[in-house]
Amino acid sequence: MKLLSVKLARSLWYLDTAELNPRGKNLFNDLVPRLIAEYRFKEYPKEGGDFKEGLQFKNGMFKNSAGDEVVVSGTIWADGIGADTYSSTRDSDEFIEKSLGLIHALGYPYDPSMVRRRGYLSQLYVRCEKQLDTLNPRLRDFGNRISSAVGAQSEYGFAAIEFWPDQTKSFKPAVFSLQKQSGEDFSGNRYWAQASLQTEKHLEILNEIESLLLP
Repeated sequence: MKLLSVKLARSLWYLDTAELNPRGKNLFNDLVPRLIAEYRFKEYPKEGGDFKEGLQFKNGMFKNSAGDEVVVSGTIWADGIGADTYSSTRDSDEFIEKSLGLIHALGYPYDPSMVRRRGYLSQLYVRCEKQLDTLNPRLRDFGNRISSAVGAQSEYGFAAIEFWPDQTKSFKPAVFSLQKQSGEDFSGNRYWAQASLQTEKHLEILNEIESLLLP
């Protein structure tokens, strides 16, 4: 698979954020202004606002370890911290790590052991070098069968592969999906892909799918 662009690279670090502020300090006196100044967020929470969806910081700039400036947004919830970039989950993780270091430098008692687990959401646009329906040669004939049944010059083709997590479980990560990019014809082989994986692992899995396809 060839990566065309990253639609979303989200990292989620789960921890009890109340433990970062055991004395109940007013975050708007030091923490919020420092985060705004450090990352140049264009949108940020205002004191006295409705924080049901967390403290949201949007459209900031973050310099990663490679020296590249990437657009970043972050959210602080009661049970964790999230970051969205459009480059990779590695950058999103790096942003959260650096932000927690900044929080610690301001006198908040952060310790890495507070983080219980991490989660990810990767959404990519990719191009496949092979036709998806070669997964099984009979799929193309079946698409033609549907086209014939519908009539009116319709053209159906095999356009998506999805794996769902067990919906009866309490933990339900995002659906793993590889589907034809909306508005593209079948010959273009351009796809939208989603997985609860780090960006690099997501691409690795997509390449495994491509290896199952026939030339």
